[in-house]
Amino acid sequence: MKKILFALIFVLAGTNAFAMTFKVGDNTIDLYASVRAFTVFNYTDAGDRSINCQGGAATGAVERNCSQFVIGLQPNSRAGIRWTQGDFFIHNEWGTGGSATTPTLNLRLLYGDYKFAGGEKGRIRIGQIAPIANTSYFYDRKLNGDNALQGFGTLFERRRAGINYEIGGFSVSAFSMRQDSSPVTGAFAGAGLSNIAFTEIIPRFEAAYKVSSLTVAGSYVKGSIIADRDENRNNRYHVDAGHIAVAANPQIGNNARLIASGFYSVNAGLYQQVSIGGGFDDNHAVSVTDGTSSVWALPSFKSWNGNKPEFYNTSVYGGAVAIVVDKFEAGFGIQSAANDSWKDEDGKVANQTGMGVYANYKLRVANNLRITPEIGYYHSGNLKGFSNVKDTRGFQVGVQFRFDI
Repeated sequence: MKKILFALIFVLAGTNAFAMTFKVGDNTIDLYASVRAFTVFNYTDAGDRSINCQGGAATGAVERNCSQFVIGLQPNSRAGIRWTQGDFFIHNEWGTGGSATTPTLNLRLLYGDYKFAGGEKGRIRIGQIAPIANTSYFYDRKLNGDNALQGFGTLFERRRAGINYEIGGFSVSAFSMRQDSSPVTGAFAGAGLSNIAFTEIIPRFEAAYKVSSLTVAGSYVKGSIIADRDENRNNRYHVDAGHIAVAANPQIGNNARLIASGFYSVNAGLYQQVSIGGGFDDNHAVSVTDGTSSVWALPSFKSWNGNKPEFYNTSVYGGAVAIVVDKFEAGFGIQSAANDSWKDEDGKVANQTGMGVYANYKLRVANNLRITPEIGYYHSGNLKGFSNVKDTRGFQVGVQFRFDI
């Protein structure tokens, strides 16, 4: 499969953009590819925390201030095919995964659509698809894999196996939680359980409604595990998670657009859609080298109530705004996370707050080539809010090179 994909990319690279869509009988086939590379300079002031400047665990000699220059391939470079036949549609897309400097090949999308009565009665979609209770795609920050202000006021997008139905401006999805089994079981760390295994009783549900330039969306899941505790075997435990989001992107005049969004979540890191600003713990810097720029907003173990564990929920709320004028875009986001187990030296509950700002300018050098210089500044409070630990700040200057065919 990999050989076929690479051969397809080479064929596409030598084909003119206007020849990418062609017809075979009553089939319409669209082939495409997008290579997204970057050069970036990162500077991180880690405050009083120790990091090794590479985004990994701090071992041996460590630095609190890091400067690094990185050349890499974005983890959202891709190649794919869209196939349409009447009311049927199939979309298959492969892309780079892993870290920016050591990419791997992975499946991004693979789904099929069917339009009922030509779409008048809706459309059903089944396969590896993207979440709909998301607002990040409105923003076009480049130097985070086009992932907007993830962890600094916007949501994260992760594709999963699922089923979706859409009619008019209303859309509803049900997703498998199998890809998220690690965060679900990880939430039970320290709970005194053994032989932890994830079980899927019900899928994760999402719903979204769009009217004009306004989108309202939400998601809910009950994570479930089977585990042993002491002499009690095969007990079932649950943790709830969910979030709501709203976004608007109205047009302003002929060449300007305003983007605004906000969200509130409880334990939504269980399904890896809500993260906490920048991953500024001892293990992660503001960096693109390892593909990790955030930590998941998981609940934490509190105590036992009979045979069932109790948890401190992690709530996160945030928002972002951006202005787009022709080829220029500037955005700002802020969010705050809270958990009753996060207490400072005086025993007071502390929040973790993150803030990010970016600006870029998109230059179209040719029909198939875009170059986007970008600058960004990111500031995060410490994960558990200890007042005697200095906050972490990061600064990025770089350029994205995007080749589309």
